[in-house]
Amino acid sequence: MSLRNTLGVWKHNTKIKVYRTAITQAVGFRTRRLIVFLTPGHDGPSGGVMSIAAIYRESQALQELHESRVAMCTVPGEPPLLKYTWFKNNNYLLDFEALLNRCGQLDYLLVHIPEYAVSKVGAWFSSHSSSLKNIKELHFNVLVQNIDLGQEQDLTALKRFGKVTCTTAHEAYSNAATRESLGVALHRLSCCNGPELYSPVRYEDKQPVLMVSHDKHPLKERVLRQIKEALPALRIQVIQNLKWEEYYEVARQAKWSLTFGEGLDGYFTDLVFSGGVAFAVFNRRYFTPAFAKLETVYPSWDVLIERITSDLCRLDEPVAYKRCSGQAWELLNELYSTERFRENLRAFYRGEYTFP
Repeated sequence: MSLRNTLGVWKHNTKIKVYRTAITQAVGFRTRRLIVFLTPGHDGPSGGVMSIAAIYRESQALQELHESRVAMCTVPGEPPLLKYTWFKNNNYLLDFEALLNRCGQLDYLLVHIPEYAVSKVGAWFSSHSSSLKNIKELHFNVLVQNIDLGQEQDLTALKRFGKVTCTTAHEAYSNAATRESLGVALHRLSCCNGPELYSPVRYEDKQPVLMVSHDKHPLKERVLRQIKEALPALRIQVIQNLKWEEYYEVARQAKWSLTFGEGLDGYFTDLVFSGGVAFAVFNRRYFTPAFAKLETVYPSWDVLIERITSDLCRLDEPVAYKRCSGQAWELLNELYSTERFRENLRAFYRGEYTFP
């Protein structure tokens, strides 16, 4: 590394430390009740980060209800990061240990943990058990946005230190069976999303673009090659390294989307709420059963490979396009609403869990 680059990194790290210290001092000053959202320490686009940021923002607006200060910290052990740069926000990320040390005695601490980091956070508390003596009541809430990742984690490690609950992002696993499997109280939270947040674009104004999720999949190359060969005029755009505002504009303008991820994800919902047609393979762990009836949600990847190019041609006219998009829109509208989300969040902070 050159001397100039070395000095640049040093200045950047120094700036992070100065900002973090100042904000930590302010947040921790005379704080008795604290809510912390742990978030990844990597500055890369992520739907999970957007979801955490939305819950954080809405929790700040409910201070009169929970009577706590609200902060966002990077997951312990992950790289220090002052702020995400890929979407517009004013969320400064603090160091969790430094914040706890600044607070001193706490009557109540609630830590929201992304599901992938449960075991990591449990290990951190095990090695920092001396910090617990300054906390009268400790509550962990696991933000289950990916049920598969959540079930790989060790919730029992957290139970040793305090109360543990889980909140869910998808209706498909917001049920008594998941509550029984996880072994802790479960609350249906959903996502801070809904049609009221979008400005749909008409079929006539859409662009011949297929927006494709960044996810890895063993059949991805084969599927995209088949589409490209059959429809050379269709532009295929795999979403990578875009700022949120750039991604959102692609979702608004694109006619189509194809997700290789969990199915009911942003590549599906953002496209439909923007007036488009989304393609996916049905995944019962994330989609509710009603989505299996949609003509662009296929029962398997084999069926998708067989039908998607002909369906792209068949639906590329105003009547069929609007009908197909509208059917998916109706199902999503039943699931997502910012006001329903806010009520779910208020119920959580009141301790009124869906599955106690």
